[in-house]
Amino acid sequence: MANLTHQRRIASLQSALAPLRGLLERESIVEIMLNADGRIWIDELGCGMSCTEIVMSAEDADRMIRLVAASSNTEINERNPSLAAKLPEWGARLQASVPPIVSRPVFALRKPAKIVFTLDDYVQRTIISPEIASLLEVAVKARKNILIGGGTGSGKTTFANALLQLVADTEDRVYIVEDNPELQCSAENMLQILVQPPFYSHQRAVKDALRFRPDRIIVGEVRDGAALDLLKAWNTGHPGGLATIHANSPAAMLDRLAQLAEEVVPRAPRELIAEAVDYCIHITRDKNHSAGRRVSGIVEVMGIDDRGRWELQPVHEETDEAPALQVCEESKELSESIAV
Repeated sequence: MANLTHQRRIASLQSALAPLRGLLERESIVEIMLNADGRIWIDELGCGMSCTEIVMSAEDADRMIRLVAASSNTEINERNPSLAAKLPEWGARLQASVPPIVSRPVFALRKPAKIVFTLDDYVQRTIISPEIASLLEVAVKARKNILIGGGTGSGKTTFANALLQLVADTEDRVYIVEDNPELQCSAENMLQILVQPPFYSHQRAVKDALRFRPDRIIVGEVRDGAALDLLKAWNTGHPGGLATIHANSPAAMLDRLAQLAEEVVPRAPRELIAEAVDYCIHITRDKNHSAGRRVSGIVEVMGIDDRGRWELQPVHEETDEAPALQVCEESKELSESIAV
């Protein structure tokens, strides 16, 4: 009976998603957003954000959101007007809100990457130089800890997946922690853990990692006190890690780690951060760039000075002239584009 009810919910959800099905199935589209005015916006690889001709009524949006909540065994209502869930079948991450915190139902659907790019793809499109690609390849093989930073939708996960292709070429046991399956690694010896707050947190997952005998610990996004446990793990026998973080510059990435660590301890362990993190790669959205994004800086973390300031050695710095990429004009070309 329970299975039949679940199947009916999924069928109802698929019906509610009918206006968005074409967008969900197009690999070049990475995000679908509904604003309170009912208009649907999309973010496409290589073309950036644009408004579609699709309009969704408040009633249809509300129905869709509630069906997703039901499929996740949760509720969204006036007392609980915000929802974070995964869209069945497509695996997209849904963030939704309903009145009274918004005037009409709104949502953002973040689709998992279907296309995995390599560092060679980045070189071919002149996003990074062959020298930088070689340096990063050496860093990964030498088990350096790498932090990838940027804003929302800047392409952190896409770049992380490119580096994970190098990790997969090793014989290391890989332990991946994330709340939505976006990281893609083809390593033969791999364990992928999906956190489910508040029942199973990032912090708990990182702590549990040490009991699973990992060689490398990968975190989809560092966002809470788990940062401290990750730093300790990276610095005590588990180097070669990779993680993403929200920040505005390479130095701000380290500052953000310090802030997150302070959710657990009163004083940020800046010495530990400087010792644990080897490279910071920062990516930013750029409307003037044909890809809509660019690598804006790569630094090697050398340590901290006597005043507690980060000592950073620039490996790559942004220039006034962004590297040219082919601008996509059709959906077929979009699927061949790259988001940094």
